[in-house]
Amino acid sequence: MEQESRIEAAEAGLREIQEKLRQAERRDWWLWLAAILVILLLTLAVLSFSLPSLSVGEDSFFRFNLQQGARGLLGLILLFCIYTIYQQTLVKRLRVQTAEHVAAQSQLAIQAERARRLAMLDPLTGIYNRRFLEQYMETELARSQRQGYQLTVLMLDLNDFKRINDQHGHPAGDLVLQEFTNRLKKAIRSSDMLVRMGGDEFLVLLPECSPEHVGHLLARLTGQEAEFRGQKIPVTFAAGWTSYQPGDSPAQLLDRADQALYSDKLTGRAKDAVREVQLHAQQLQKMETVGQLAGGIAHDFNNLLTLVKGYSELMLDRLGESDPLRRYVEQIHQTAERAGSLTRQLLAFSRKRQLATEAIDLNVLIAEMETMLQRLIGEQISIVSIPEKELGQVEAHRGQIEQVILNLAVNARDSMPQGGKLTLETANVEPYELDRSRSIDAQPGPYVMLAVTDTGVGMDEKTLGRIFEPFFTTKEKDRGTGLGLATVYGVVKQSGGSIWVDSTPGRGTTFTIYWPRAEKKTAADGPGESDAAPAGAVDAAADTILLVEETESIRPLTREVLEESGYGDRRSSPTAHAGRSEKQGE
Repeated sequence: MEQESRIEAAEAGLREIQEKLRQAERRDWWLWLAAILVILLLTLAVLSFSLPSLSVGEDSFFRFNLQQGARGLLGLILLFCIYTIYQQTLVKRLRVQTAEHVAAQSQLAIQAERARRLAMLDPLTGIYNRRFLEQYMETELARSQRQGYQLTVLMLDLNDFKRINDQHGHPAGDLVLQEFTNRLKKAIRSSDMLVRMGGDEFLVLLPECSPEHVGHLLARLTGQEAEFRGQKIPVTFAAGWTSYQPGDSPAQLLDRADQALYSDKLTGRAKDAVREVQLHAQQLQKMETVGQLAGGIAHDFNNLLTLVKGYSELMLDRLGESDPLRRYVEQIHQTAERAGSLTRQLLAFSRKRQLATEAIDLNVLIAEMETMLQRLIGEQISIVSIPEKELGQVEAHRGQIEQVILNLAVNARDSMPQGGKLTLETANVEPYELDRSRSIDAQPGPYVMLAVTDTGVGMDEKTLGRIFEPFFTTKEKDRGTGLGLATVYGVVKQSGGSIWVDSTPGRGTTFTIYWPRAEKKTAADGPGESDAAPAGAVDAAADTILLVEETESIRPLTREVLEESGYGDRRSSPTAHAGRSEKQGE
């Protein structure tokens, strides 16, 4: 972290100084070599005047003087080169000594920084100690206040740690501390910070985390055991947590966390939080199991209804309008239709009914449904819409989303028999804004939120635990099937979303739905369902149909319906071929 960056900066500075010294040395050598070369060229130019081509006589004295001058210049050049080499040797020696001195100072600084870092690490567990926390926490509090995110502090204290040391020895206590630390490292996020405060006490800084999320972290720490010399040592803990309030000093925040830890030892607050998370997870698992069961039953029941509806339609085609049996058959057909509606809701709850999806703007959809909703819930209930501008789109089936809104509106109407207010609110929710404690099964990513709030009678905890179960209803007898909210749950899950309910008796209820945000589509993205070409007319006389149906009881019905439509030979008897298929006549 900060210490590592300091060490890296010191090492980088040392490498930079050494490289600059080498560059300066190379530059000086080139300058000296250039000077020597220039002097040699000047000397050669002077010597050229003393060559034998000069005339003998009055110029002999001049030539002699030039020769003497040239020899003098050569001697000076030789002395200059010797002096240059000597100076460069001295300079190089000084530079080497300077580089060694700088390197020694840098190494001392690096070693001091490493020693300082080691002094802030716990030698047993390898995590930061209290000394580091004292320096870091003030910086983290300032960042939290500046950026506006929530910061939670969690204090943990191992139970019966003294007894473990007394009964099994200090090596067992050290093993428990190491095992608990490893479990904590796996439970927290990479952005969280883990500190050993001393002894058997730990602290976790949780940036961008609400206090409600702590229960999920604690649930991942429960049920731990350390094995020491063939014996299982249970590892339990007490926990206290609090959130940062603007203006808090590090000491005030730590004091509140200590008080919360002490309070947990008296009240068992941590166990209650873990139990609530586990109950929520069990409820989700139970809903999944019930959904699978409901889907299987609905599939088989739908096959039976197909027979009832099909044969009743065949009978209606053959019975005259004045036939006294017609009204009985019509009643059978209508009942089968209503039963089919129930099976469709069960299939939606079980998420087995896959439908074509499209990009939907919830603001537009709610605005289009507002008049219908007002007529549905009555004039005694007012509807308030709070749409967010630039709302993202949802990839879902339009009819299913409408069904969700209608079912929630009907549920709100039934909870406000004396009238009230129904609020529909939409919002974009970024990944860091998603409340993981409530949307435990939601995947990371941007979401679109729909919150439906009523001012009705509310629900108690017992009712909240069962509201999404099929056939569970709080309404009076014969007033509900118990599938409305179950269908809402199934549709939301089928669309990849998450749903949460807040309710207090006498204060109303809020259903909050998170749908994954979809990419906005334009007309250039391709044709929709409405662009498909209409199906052509069927010529029964010229077609051949291969009938394949796995349900044996439905095959004769389907054959008879096809024969009524002009396919096949009426005089031939139904024949079941291998593979449960039938091929009709030409």
